[in-house]
Amino acid sequence: MDVEDTVVDSPKKSKKEKKEKKEKSSPKKEKKDKKKKKKKDDSTEEEASDAEKKNKKRSHADSMDVDDESESASVAADDASGAESKKRAKTADHSDAESDAVDPKLLLSNFRLSDGVLASLEKRGIRALFPIQAATFDSIFDGKDVLGRARTGTGKTLAFSLPMAERLIADAANGDGKLGTGRGRAPKIIVMAPTRELARQVSAEFESIAGNIQVLTVYGGVAYDQQNFGLRQGVDVVIGTPGRIMDHLERGTLRLDNIRFICLDEADQMLDIGFADAMEKVLQAVQEQKAAHPGSSPYQTLLFSATLPEWVHKVVKKYLREDYVTVDLVGQQKLKTNENITHYGIPSHWEVRRDIMGDVVAVYGGTKTRTIIFVNTKAEANELAMNEKLKQEAQVLHGDIPQNQRERTLQGFRDGRFRCIICTDVAARGLDIPDVDLVINSQPPQGIETYIHRSGRTGRAGRKGVCVTFYKPAESNWIRQLERRIGTQVNVVGAPQPVEIIRATASDAAETVAAVSTNVVPHFEATAASLIERMGAERALAAALACLSGYAAGLPSRSLLNGKEGAVTLHCKLNREIRGVGYVRTALERGYGITFDDMILMRMCADSCGVVFDIKQEKVSVASDGTVSLNGQEFVSTDEMTLEAPTTLPALQEREGQGAGGGRGGYGGRGGFGGRGGYGGRGGRGGRGGYGGGRGGRGGYGRR
Repeated sequence: MDVEDTVVDSPKKSKKEKKEKKEKSSPKKEKKDKKKKKKKDDSTEEEASDAEKKNKKRSHADSMDVDDESESASVAADDASGAESKKRAKTADHSDAESDAVDPKLLLSNFRLSDGVLASLEKRGIRALFPIQAATFDSIFDGKDVLGRARTGTGKTLAFSLPMAERLIADAANGDGKLGTGRGRAPKIIVMAPTRELARQVSAEFESIAGNIQVLTVYGGVAYDQQNFGLRQGVDVVIGTPGRIMDHLERGTLRLDNIRFICLDEADQMLDIGFADAMEKVLQAVQEQKAAHPGSSPYQTLLFSATLPEWVHKVVKKYLREDYVTVDLVGQQKLKTNENITHYGIPSHWEVRRDIMGDVVAVYGGTKTRTIIFVNTKAEANELAMNEKLKQEAQVLHGDIPQNQRERTLQGFRDGRFRCIICTDVAARGLDIPDVDLVINSQPPQGIETYIHRSGRTGRAGRKGVCVTFYKPAESNWIRQLERRIGTQVNVVGAPQPVEIIRATASDAAETVAAVSTNVVPHFEATAASLIERMGAERALAAALACLSGYAAGLPSRSLLNGKEGAVTLHCKLNREIRGVGYVRTALERGYGITFDDMILMRMCADSCGVVFDIKQEKVSVASDGTVSLNGQEFVSTDEMTLEAPTTLPALQEREGQGAGGGRGGYGGRGGFGGRGGYGGRGGRGGRGGYGGGRGGRGGYGRR
């Protein structure tokens, strides 16, 4: 990516002027850069490896989607998103081979970095900036208000923290105050973030850049005393949630007259969780306190937002200067997820999801992987954590958990003391956790952007990840919408079946057995010998593995169509198209005595050449070779019809009764052509309402 083509500081600055500015850079700095480069190249492989290990915890924050409509120069760098950002790991522990492939214009030597900051970055293994970081650096460093836009996982936190820190360092070098000293000094930087976790992450980034910058993090859920003490001592940077920052302003413990930067991180999320008013009050307070001190230095406003609700537009117009710069690394591209993530959708009724969840973790994650389960309510999080069928040790994370417990929970998850977190959306964006392997949505998120940010917790730093979403069978249209919006296939699968569960858990159980201390084994040998004599060696060991896996009571079959227990899903394939499920139902009833009540749910395949249906567990058996028996009678396959027990669902037609063209709205009622009905389902042509609430009804062409 050509950084000059991406960043435009101002309409008044030409490329020629920017080039002249670069040529005027200090030759001493260039000499130091060359010496550092030589020293770095002469370092041993062992030192590089140590540096990489120490810095694996570095994780850039989520990036943002922002406005394109600015009267200033808009930066459109569609060519810089996608390919380049995907090539590079989100963490900065690049190998020598990787840095050789980096665009030379992104190397640290191209940017106005002080010696101390440059050393800190190189110590962390960072040799080049990511596109969003390179694109915003000069604009922020040179005094512009900035509106930034980039995809998740492209290094947004460093994109604003690095140039702000360098500006403070440069000002201090020019005699504009000292950093880290001066009791009672007011902060020069305020950063507002929507969650406590994200605020802590931004604080850690500032502290890692320059140790002489004093940073204070303020948020709710903790006592005021320590925060008040920090403000009395004097700080350079305050980072926190809008609500707690507003509290300090109202208490008179925080002054804003010395501010050089105010940064809004994930502004749209602050709107979603109710921080909009508090954030605007802080912005207004900066304006008022600056106006009350005419001699104070000017300040910059930086805003990063994933989406652009009307409120964000108003904030931009009201609080950013007219010559603000828009940095856009997304442009008109379709919003997409990380290509390293595999997406699955599991149709299931709400009441069975908690029972399925543990098996999903076992099959798609395992006992040694890190899993985040997103739920919608605190009560749901607590109930799921207590569910005995979730065999993995899990902790909950939501708004009712005290802050010190939240921090211990997150640290325990990072350290691997437990492998599963169940959280509400409060943690959807703020979590700074590396190496998450599996993300589970207990139901579809409210927006596609939310889905992308949740799924973006996994598949980072070049690792593979999995995202599984539960949805009601009637919400199948949501899956198709999701695929269109993110440009990636969502694999529709059923609830984990016994053979999958056993395959996933048996190896983990075997490893547990192999890891048992040799000191305790002799104490169990006599009992083991007795068990072997009674059951045989293989059966005894297999039974022990089943107990360790938590399935001593057996594995009930589950429907692939809705996840309910006590049903087996079968797929009847035909060599020609049929009009409806009645053909298959009649064939099974006449040939094998399967009644209407035995077949719980029937769905036509998308190609009309088959039917997928559930049958009561006691009416069917499936041999190890896949042979299906109905009512104790082996099914005989023919050239026309075959029957099998699938492990995944084929493409299916719309459910009967979902309708052909409408949801719950018509021209004025609750129906429309196909509200709750359709030609074969529960309604008639008008669903519940019709053209104004009067036509239609609940009866019609199909059966109820």
